[in-house]
Amino acid sequence: MKTKDLLKRIEEIFHEKLQSKTGWGRNEITSIYQASVNEALMELADSINIS
Repeated sequence: MKTKDLLKRIEEIFHEKLQSKTGWGRNEITSIYQASVNEALMELADSINIS
């Protein structure tokens, strides 16, 4: 996965998670963004079989 593809995937996951929120604060947005980054990195690790 190229860096640009990873960043695009993080953006996609982040937007998906934001869609489920009806109201949020700065801490919640930061938390959702970090969860999105972690999820995208886990997908990348799974795709290249990092253990």
